[in-house]
Amino acid sequence: MKQQLSYILFIFSAVFTYGQVTLAISDVKDQRVNQRFTLTILLEISGENMEQQTPLQMPDLSKFDIIGTASDRNTIVLDAKKGDVINQLVYQCVLSPKQVGKVKIGSALVTVNGKIYKTEPFDINVRDSDRSNSVADNSDRNNMYLNLEVQDKVVYKNEPTIAILRAYSRNYDNFRKLGKLHFPYQQNANIKPVSFAKSDIESNAGMASQVIGVFIIFPSETGNVEINPISASFANSSKDNRISSNKVQLNVKKLPVGMPGHFKNAVGQFTVDLFNPITDIIPEIEKPLHIILKVAGSGNLGSLHLPKILNSSDYVFFPPKITSQTIAKKNGLSGFVSAEYIIVPKKSGPISIKFEDFSYFDPETKKYSDLGSKELLINVKTPAQIAEEKSTLEKVNDYTNTVLETVNTPVLQTQNFKVKDKNKIDWKIVIGNLALLMTFISLFLIVLKRREKRKLKPQLISSPITTIADTEEVIRKNLNNHFEESIEYLKILKDNKDFTNFFSAYTELNRETKESYYANTDSDFRTILEQTKGQQISEQYRTLSERIQIEKFAPLHSEEQMNDLYNSIHILYSEISK
Repeated sequence: MKQQLSYILFIFSAVFTYGQVTLAISDVKDQRVNQRFTLTILLEISGENMEQQTPLQMPDLSKFDIIGTASDRNTIVLDAKKGDVINQLVYQCVLSPKQVGKVKIGSALVTVNGKIYKTEPFDINVRDSDRSNSVADNSDRNNMYLNLEVQDKVVYKNEPTIAILRAYSRNYDNFRKLGKLHFPYQQNANIKPVSFAKSDIESNAGMASQVIGVFIIFPSETGNVEINPISASFANSSKDNRISSNKVQLNVKKLPVGMPGHFKNAVGQFTVDLFNPITDIIPEIEKPLHIILKVAGSGNLGSLHLPKILNSSDYVFFPPKITSQTIAKKNGLSGFVSAEYIIVPKKSGPISIKFEDFSYFDPETKKYSDLGSKELLINVKTPAQIAEEKSTLEKVNDYTNTVLETVNTPVLQTQNFKVKDKNKIDWKIVIGNLALLMTFISLFLIVLKRREKRKLKPQLISSPITTIADTEEVIRKNLNNHFEESIEYLKILKDNKDFTNFFSAYTELNRETKESYYANTDSDFRTILEQTKGQQISEQYRTLSERIQIEKFAPLHSEEQMNDLYNSIHILYSEISK
C-alpha cells in the first residue's frame, strides 16, 4: 500500500500539504476532443485529532462529459498504541473534453479542523481529433462505455460484495445494440450473476446511463484482488463487436483473530441439520441406510466446505451425493447445500454417526459462530430382532408371501393331434376364405360410395370467423390448460411415489413444451428462452435439466428431494407457459 501511495504522489502535479493533511490532483497531459482520460484526486488525513468538516468539493467540470466516477476510502493504521492512523480517500472520474482550446481545471477544496485546503488550478490543451481517427472517434462503438461499480471495495475473504455494471452513451439508440454479457473466470474470485434486467435510462448533462447487470463477487484471496473487466457484445454497422468495462481493485482483509481450529471458509450466516430422510424403515445390520447433512443460510454457499463424516468401525460409508439449491441475492447466495450419504452398519445396537465440527464467520457481527459437531443416533437390529418385533398379522402376511413364492405353478398339458397331410386340399376352407374376401370387398365399396355422397353435399360453416389474435388466445388457453393438467398429474405421481412414471410424464411435458416453441433440441429451446424470457430463465432450465438427469438415475429418491424437484418444475414451467 505504501508503494502505491508513493507512486500516486509522484505522478501528482498540484499538491497542497500542510501538517497532517495531503490534498493532491493528478497531472493531465494534452488531450483531444471526445478522448477519455482519468482524473484522480487524493486526500489523506493523518492523526486521531484531525476532523474532516466538509466533504471533498470537486473542481468545475462543466466543460467535460463525465463518463463515470468511482471512489475508494481506506484506513491505514501505522501504530495502534500511539494512535497513528491515516484516513485516505481516492476519487477518480472519467472525463471527455467537449471543446477545442485551453480548458482550465479548478481547485479541489476540503475543510479540516477549520482550515481550508485546496489544489492549484491548471490548464490543459485540448486539440481537435485526427482526421484519420475521426470516423473511429465518432463511431457508435466509441460512444458506448461500460463502467463496473463495486459497492464495498473493502471486504473480508469470501465475503460477498455487490457489483453493478452500468452502460454510458450519448446516443439512446446504442442501448438497444447491447447484447449478451460475458464475465471471465478467475481463480482469486467467484462471480455470480444476480440480475440481467435492464433499468430505466437516466440522463445527466447530456450523458445517458443504464444498469445492464448486477453481480455478486466472492474474493477467495486476501490482499489486493483485481476483478477482470466484464464485456458485452455490441452490434454496430452489421458487425458484432465487444466492449469491456474497467477493472476493479478490491481490498480483501484477512479474517480477524479468534478463529476456531476447525474453521475452513464459511462466511455468512448458516444452520446445519443432520437427519434420516426415510424414517419408516428400521435400520438393519449390513443393509444400506441413507442420511443427509444439510447446510442452509446465506453466504458463500457456492464454495463452502461441508463438514465430512468421521470414520468409525461401526459403519462404512460411500462418497456423498452433493445437491444444492441457491438463489443469488444482495447479501450473498441464499438456499442450501446438502450431502447424501449411504451408510452400511456393521454391528447391531446403538450406533452414533458423527460429522466434523462446523463454524462460520458472520461479517455483520464480525464474530465467529461455532455450531459444533452434528451426531445422529440409530438403533441397528438384526433380522431376527426385526422378525420378533413384528405383529401376528405381519408374520402371517410374510409367511403367505413366502409360500406363494415357493409353490410351483402347474403346467397345462396339451393333447397330441394328428397332423393332416399337407398335399391334400381342403376345398371347404378355400371356398370359405373366398366368400369372406368377397364380403370385405363389398363392404369397402359401400363405404367409398357413402363418402363420395358426403363430399358432394355443401357444408355450412357454423363457427364464427375469428382473427389471428383470437386464434392465438385460444391456443394459449389450450396450452395453459394442458400445462395445468400435466402439473397436476406430476403431483399425483409424486405423492404416490411412482417416480418412474413421474420422470416419464416430465419428459412428455418437456417435449410438448418445446414443440409449442417450435424447438427440436434442448440447445434450440434454451436459445429461444433466452430471447423470449431472458437469460435467467434459460439458465434455470439448463440447471433443472441437469438435476432431472441426476435424480432420474439415482438409486434412491427421498421425499424431500422429489418435493423440491416438483416445486422447481412447477415454478419454471409456469413462467415458460405465460
